[in-house]
Amino acid sequence: MWEIRNVDITLHQLRCFLAVADERHFARAAQTLRMAPSSLSHQISGLERELGRRLFERTSRAVTLTDDGRDLLPLARGAVSAVRSIETWAGESEPTLLKVGYTAASAGLRLILGAAIERLPRVTPRVVPVGLAGGVRAVVDRSVDCALSFELAPPDAHEGVAAVPLWEEELVVAMPEGHRLADRGRVRTDELYGETLIGIAAPDDSTAPGLPPWYEAIDPVLFERCRLERVATSADETMEVVAAGMGVNIAGASAISSYGRGGIVFVPLDSTHRVVARLVVRDEPAAPALRDFIALASDTIARADLPFGRG
Repeated sequence: MWEIRNVDITLHQLRCFLAVADERHFARAAQTLRMAPSSLSHQISGLERELGRRLFERTSRAVTLTDDGRDLLPLARGAVSAVRSIETWAGESEPTLLKVGYTAASAGLRLILGAAIERLPRVTPRVVPVGLAGGVRAVVDRSVDCALSFELAPPDAHEGVAAVPLWEEELVVAMPEGHRLADRGRVRTDELYGETLIGIAAPDDSTAPGLPPWYEAIDPVLFERCRLERVATSADETMEVVAAGMGVNIAGASAISSYGRGGIVFVPLDSTHRVVARLVVRDEPAAPALRDFIALASDTIARADLPFGRG
């Protein structure tokens, strides 16, 4: 008598298998899928255990398909294609609302949103302010589907999220008009010693993640030699208190076009550090609308000539 064996595999596992099969490299496949290499390896191992077959031969130099892996390849492609057709059919009824969090306004974000309105007619993007330090948290707690976040390069790793780097910016110092350094072409960090730095206000929620080490990462001595005022909850609020004369702030260069106003001067900071703008998402299979938005964001920025940074 034949025994019928139930196989419990997921579409995500098949997509992971196809990515590795196409790239023949786990790290590149993980980057394509916007997930951690360790998570990808876990998915492939789980698929192999469930099928009871080894799908890849792994060496330090190469990843190749086994005979079983080659047999599975057309079946996996067919299954993923069929599900994609179902997703497309199901999504034709009404536009999908996509919540896009942002920690600070940027010309780059405006380019992405404009492209989405033009090229993704079934997606309705809604921008949601998440505060200077709230991008990752808003993604994790599902307040938004994705978030544009700015961190010093290389960016910090966060558990449960993946990120797509979009562009980089140089650092600038925002200071009040009439400041002793306002007429300089560039400013060194040691020239800021003794200044008051405007920082992110500490969260009221004791369970919130720690504040990102912004000034400390730029220059630990800067953090030690300056007074820190943690009063700002948004980029707009930061620039208002700078214009009022409370202190200075170090930001990415895109702040010049987004937050420039009377009473503020921006001077480039002489530093090797750069700010990286990343689209942060949950480290899990993305819905079709989000996958399309991520791909469009990367393509839009890659084609753009950003005045404040490079892709």
